[in-house]
Amino acid sequence: MNKKGYAIISLSVLLAATALAGCGNEDSSGDSKSPEATKGAPKEISFLWNGKFSSKIPELKGYGDVEAYKEIQKRTNINLKIQDNDTANLSQFNIMLASGTYPDIIYVPGSYPGGIAKLVEDGVAIRLNELIDKYAPNYKKLLDENPQIKKQVMLDDGTIAKFPQVNLDLRRNAWSGTMIRQDWLDKVGLKTPTTIDEWYTALKAFKNTDLNGNGKLDEIPLGDQNSFGSIASFSTAYGLLTSFQINPNTGKAAYGPYEPAFKDFLTTMRKWYQEGLIDSEFAATDKKGFEAKFSNNMVGAYGGTITGINTYKNQLKSTVPNFKLVGVTPPVGPAGKSYSGAGQLAQYVPLEGAVVSSQAKDKETVMKMLDFMISPEGSDLQNWGIEGVSYKVENGKKKFTDEVLKNPNYEARVAVSRYAYPTSGMVKVMDFDAWASFELQYPEAVEANDRWFNADKALLLPPLLFKGDESQEISKIMSEADTYMKEMVIKFIMGNESLDNYSKYTDTLKKMNIEKAVQIYQAAYERYQKRS
Repeated sequence: MNKKGYAIISLSVLLAATALAGCGNEDSSGDSKSPEATKGAPKEISFLWNGKFSSKIPELKGYGDVEAYKEIQKRTNINLKIQDNDTANLSQFNIMLASGTYPDIIYVPGSYPGGIAKLVEDGVAIRLNELIDKYAPNYKKLLDENPQIKKQVMLDDGTIAKFPQVNLDLRRNAWSGTMIRQDWLDKVGLKTPTTIDEWYTALKAFKNTDLNGNGKLDEIPLGDQNSFGSIASFSTAYGLLTSFQINPNTGKAAYGPYEPAFKDFLTTMRKWYQEGLIDSEFAATDKKGFEAKFSNNMVGAYGGTITGINTYKNQLKSTVPNFKLVGVTPPVGPAGKSYSGAGQLAQYVPLEGAVVSSQAKDKETVMKMLDFMISPEGSDLQNWGIEGVSYKVENGKKKFTDEVLKNPNYEARVAVSRYAYPTSGMVKVMDFDAWASFELQYPEAVEANDRWFNADKALLLPPLLFKGDESQEISKIMSEADTYMKEMVIKFIMGNESLDNYSKYTDTLKKMNIEKAVQIYQAAYERYQKRS
């Protein structure tokens, strides 16, 4: 991207946005007629956000109290009224839709059935293509210079209807994978495993050695919890995910747990479980229970998020001085490649995003606000906060200040929320360095991020859109099939169901119309590939 050119356009829209009192006479470039136009009463925009505001800083009552959003409103001369939206079960969102009264901007949850396409079809959200050309030069430039992002933003018919959170640098999405205790590997004289066979050797050594030094062989080689995410991470060695994916041999959509090789994966996991290499209580262990086991220095490996590398090092450094948890490259197995199972690595843009409602009276003002939010200036504010207060620039690079990183009253993750949201957000381009300031605190985390990012992404489907009837069909099929699959995986691994009955399992999935679900995914994937 030509960052210099992008910044020039962003400055012009900033001038335009601060001139909204007279914006009715602006031309399509978005340039302000004169500085005097910045005077006048602020305009007001209502924004239904995707979640509820919460903060451990008592004086922060809403987004309007966060310095980034204060500054955004100041620079645009717009009062942004952000409304909370409890999207845990979509009830509040559905109530809003049923009322027939919509705010100016609606942030649509990715879980909404039919997604943004349905809201456009229902007349709740509007097509933005022409408005982007006229009032959103920053967003237009971003999409024009990044066709892969434009492809994921648009609907299947070419309609652009949302302003999203954008991940230009997908390294920021490499935040999950399998991790192992390097300090335990060092004790048993083994290198970091890269294949299924090397993993077996390492886990076996963990099982047979008193690595936590308590005089017992109570080590849990591979820890997991009832969602079996740790176990599932090894399915990629067989070219499979435990969900929908791309078949690397055919290039078509598939459902991993329905593929023939899934039996081979289950056979290996059954063997590991039988030999005590997987936590015997994994099916009954919740998140809190798993964390307790790990904090008690009992777990040798697990699949999770990069935050664990930082969190557990901080927790255990006083009691286990040599503690070292590292991220591991996805193992190579029968499929022959180190395949990633992290679906977010195929997503420059999530399915969710902010739409302009059909009831927005001043669409020009709304568009200019959204365009400023996603511009470099607006994104910097949301990622970093206020220069000279929450961050400074040294040798051309932004760095958070001690006000954030060494705040006497709050840990850094809390302190930064007074100013910005570097690890989450709404309408903006995410900044890798801002995110990394919190997620990549230690060299082990930096290494994990690099290993996970560089794994082969051939199994990963991009974010797909389903038509209304497709969405209903998928929901109907998968509510039953996915539940059944998870139940059977646990039974197969624990030995409560013989793998001799694997064909009965696949026959049941077939009766549940899993092949129809695969066809729907394939049709959506083909439509995605045709977008331009």
